[in-house]
Amino acid sequence: MQSVLRTLLCAAAAITISLLTACGSGSGTTVPANIRLVNAAAVALTLNLNGAPTTSATAPDSSSDYASVTPAQYTVGLQGTGVSTGAGSTIGLGTAQSYTTIAYQQGNSTNIYAIVDNQGTPASGFSSLDIANISVDAGALDVYLVPHPYTSLTNYSPTFSSVEGTSTVATVPSTASAGYDVVVTGTSSPNDVRLVLANPPLASGQPYTLALTGTSGGALVDSILIPQGISVPASAFVTNPNARVRVWSALQGGSNSEVLATVGTTTLHQDYAPTPSHYQVVPGGSTVTALTVTGGGTVTLPTDTFAAGGDYTILVYGTVAAPLAAVLTDVNRVIQSRASVRVINAAISAVSGVTLLVNGSEESVGVAYGTDGATAGNPASAYYGVVPASGASFQLQGGLSTSPWTVTGVPLVSGSVTSVLVYDTAQPPVIITDR
Repeated sequence: MQSVLRTLLCAAAAITISLLTACGSGSGTTVPANIRLVNAAAVALTLNLNGAPTTSATAPDSSSDYASVTPAQYTVGLQGTGVSTGAGSTIGLGTAQSYTTIAYQQGNSTNIYAIVDNQGTPASGFSSLDIANISVDAGALDVYLVPHPYTSLTNYSPTFSSVEGTSTVATVPSTASAGYDVVVTGTSSPNDVRLVLANPPLASGQPYTLALTGTSGGALVDSILIPQGISVPASAFVTNPNARVRVWSALQGGSNSEVLATVGTTTLHQDYAPTPSHYQVVPGGSTVTALTVTGGGTVTLPTDTFAAGGDYTILVYGTVAAPLAAVLTDVNRVIQSRASVRVINAAISAVSGVTLLVNGSEESVGVAYGTDGATAGNPASAYYGVVPASGASFQLQGGLSTSPWTVTGVPLVSGSVTSVLVYDTAQPPVIITDR
């Protein structure tokens, strides 16, 4: 497994913490630093400092005890089956200070995020809380605290706004004295819900960090509620139980035909060709239970299961009289220093499929009808990382009435995700920025 180490320190990403010195009882004895590992990765891991194991092997979704170490600057890494990180990455550990390192997944890489456990002790009946948004893919997030049970964010303002990295600390009522839910949304988008934590266990007089980590689809987040301090309860890991699904009608001549889909018991937004509906949250493990085209033929339902944490598109293509449907796995994750691009072929049934060139370079080759070119077991293979450009040239080849189609001036921003839909042999492609 390819692994990358990313060490970010609370409220000061990419800045190594300055070392502190102190004396114990005037004796000149250095007070140790304390460090532990919270493991949100997929395999058991050991935290290494200067190449030496510092914590015991820590199972997934669990935390190690704090280890006492001499204050110094260390090369920090992780060691586990298929994981080895840390070359050239450093962390400064200060005298009498405690630290939490969080191991987490981003795609196929295992990363580290480090925070300083320096919150003060809140008064009885209250907890202190900060947010560590370590999901690069999810982008900036708002976090609301609303009365339990959560039904709506109307008339509420976020407690933490536009969080990237680690937020400031807020003092909040403990959940023992006031029941409430934590709702995470996209920044300034209260309808774009990424996670709901029902009545999280915030104890009186206890400081916490709520760490938000990435999911397979990229937009939703999982969470870890981490109590700070030496003798505290274990961290609480919550895997997002939901998926996000949208409908994308690519019916030829179908701009006036409404497409309606139901996933489980959730009716998705109606859609018209050739643009997609907005994503909606559905329970993980659900399937398409109904799919209709107004004034059109019967659609055979896809049997795919929407896995928790994933993003998906129900693609409806072909003709209004004979509609077809397929489920595409959307990967709205960041490719570092690149723009992510895929092509969806909903028009060309020839064996040669469709090929996409970006700025003259072949990216997606021979994408078959009704697919985005993903391979079995590797949905991310549909996406190609291309060099960002303010005005890229897209060229599509294969079976089009005007071949090749060329579209110029396409903005490709680093970290963006773009889908190119070929939906009609006689029409230019539709280009949608998914992220």
